[in-house]
Amino acid sequence: MPMMGKIFHRPVSENFQIFHKSEKNVLFLFITDLVDRLEYISPILDNTIKKFNELFPHPTDVNNPDEKKRDFVDFLREQQHQMHSKIVIIGPTSAGKTYLFNMIKSDQIRQIMNFAQASIITMENLKFDLWDFELKDNFSLLWSKFIQGSDLVVLLFDLSSYHIRVIKHFLDLQKQESKFSKLLILGNNRDKIDKNDLKIVKNELDIPDFEEISLTETGMREKIKLLIARTLKLKKLLPHHFIESFNEAKSIESDGNLILAIAKYKELIKISSDYQDFTYISTLKERLAKLQKKIDEQAEKRKQIESKKKFEMPGKIQFTRQVQVQPLPSSKSSIKPPPIEVPRATIKASRSPVVKQETEDLLLFSESDTSETIDIDKEDITLHIDEIIPEAKRPTLEQSEIEIEKNYPEMLQKMIEQSGSTLSLNLCSQLITELQKTLARPLTDEDIESAATFFVKHDSL
Repeated sequence: MPMMGKIFHRPVSENFQIFHKSEKNVLFLFITDLVDRLEYISPILDNTIKKFNELFPHPTDVNNPDEKKRDFVDFLREQQHQMHSKIVIIGPTSAGKTYLFNMIKSDQIRQIMNFAQASIITMENLKFDLWDFELKDNFSLLWSKFIQGSDLVVLLFDLSSYHIRVIKHFLDLQKQESKFSKLLILGNNRDKIDKNDLKIVKNELDIPDFEEISLTETGMREKIKLLIARTLKLKKLLPHHFIESFNEAKSIESDGNLILAIAKYKELIKISSDYQDFTYISTLKERLAKLQKKIDEQAEKRKQIESKKKFEMPGKIQFTRQVQVQPLPSSKSSIKPPPIEVPRATIKASRSPVVKQETEDLLLFSESDTSETIDIDKEDITLHIDEIIPEAKRPTLEQSEIEIEKNYPEMLQKMIEQSGSTLSLNLCSQLITELQKTLARPLTDEDIESAATFFVKHDSL
């Protein structure tokens, strides 16, 4: 922090300088062009500090977009006018200087001694002093005093009637008497010459850049003011629809359309940045961050809901069936066939993805049968299927085809929905495929019902 109570200034580039003063741990800084001097800026800076302390006893209150902040901005605009930033119109006689002066002035005319007149021109809520030279003498000594202290020099000449020596004389005056000012060159009466004549003018004058205009054209007043504002690099005011768009974005946010509200706020932030208006940017960014947080929270909730709908196949389904079969009696054998014992199947589920099949789980003969050695002719072995599976319970080809044609995914989805849960048809199809691979046999309705029961139980956890 610089020494408190003292104003310092120094150039920071080829076109600008800074004036700064610290008070109560607050640094006040003015950026001006190189034309302004310390004794001229000092009282304006002191008035600004005094007004700031009146409006904002706590300096951080300046961040609040309230009525006090708007009052302070209006005060700064008035201080800019008190600086009497100066725009002068120079050029050969009969070029249209007074016509241009009357076209763009915004206030009453006041006389400057006996050689000039002045008025006010307003652009982007800023005011500038506008000067017009009245003497009909291209080489008057008063031109030097007229140009001195200018912030912008507008050189106007006639494209249809000009003298190279006179134009170069005015260009030299600008460099000698106001070298830190900006320069805007306008070639008038563009409508009176053709393209070939314009090329000749540009080659003869050897001027790097100038604007071709016709002061009598419609809309020329706004065009000239736009050229002046662009040359001075004035900050543009926000568009008239900005506040309306801001209110619309807040209304969309209140209606719950967060995505559209975010798009609106991003558009407003871009406009504020393009127009260098930082009053709204912080507020807009806060609203944008708040909405983005809500969107992220909603996305996380949807993700959690979707994860509950996913079905996880059991790691292992093992079917164990032990069957004991005695040798069938032949016509020559006196051995009576014992009854066939078919134990009930047991189902075990575990997390292991590998299904192990042990040879001990499939027994063709019991241990008691192997103790006796009987010679049996293979032709004597006869299998009576009616004794094993009755005809009424025997599967037929037509039944198999009906089972194949069944839409198990839809059946599974329906069973799950009837149990009060939900699962998409795509996930049901994947579940049926995995179940069929695991069982390695055609599926039955009981299999589908077991899978549905398992899913509903898993989903309710």
